[in-house]
Amino acid sequence: MKKILVSLGVVLLVGCQSVTQSVNIFQLSSGPQSAEVNFDAKQLLIKRVAVVDYLKQSNIVFEGEGGELIATRYQLWAEPIDKGISRSLINDINNAQSEIRADDHYFTRCREQAKCYSVEIYVEKFYPSFDSTVKFAGKYKLYHDDKVISQHDFSLQKDLNEDGYSHAVATLDKLVSQLGQSIVKQVSQLP
Repeated sequence: MKKILVSLGVVLLVGCQSVTQSVNIFQLSSGPQSAEVNFDAKQLLIKRVAVVDYLKQSNIVFEGEGGELIATRYQLWAEPIDKGISRSLINDINNAQSEIRADDHYFTRCREQAKCYSVEIYVEKFYPSFDSTVKFAGKYKLYHDDKVISQHDFSLQKDLNEDGYSHAVATLDKLVSQLGQSIVKQVSQLP
């Protein structure tokens, strides 16, 4: 009888082992759309996107109840998130309008100083949360000729209406786009 119970225990333990989980890798930006560049447009150079230390990992961070931050095990970013946010911001700004041309400052230099601005962004929150929202918060500075012309704090949040990390990532990208629209609105009002 004892051997049967031990054998049954071993079978139950083996049966309870978890199934191998697949790793999902997400890129934030869907990429640029085909378009001819307007060389008369104002320029907005993305100088730098810095993120808090806990976001400097390939794992997508999830906010649990009580503010606990959990690094997901099988949900990963395809690139460092600072680069992903920068790339998404550039593509979203350029895809949405043609009066302002956004580029990475490593890729492009100012064509005409009078019409060239730059932005630095510091990200403090960028993750899905237990309350079925995604959160994107931080600060940014707008520059003209290396002089700060404005500084803003931002805190954006959007409800999730579907399950899954792919929907959460797509919704985070919408928040990046929302930040881009706010920056474009400010730059478009400058001389």
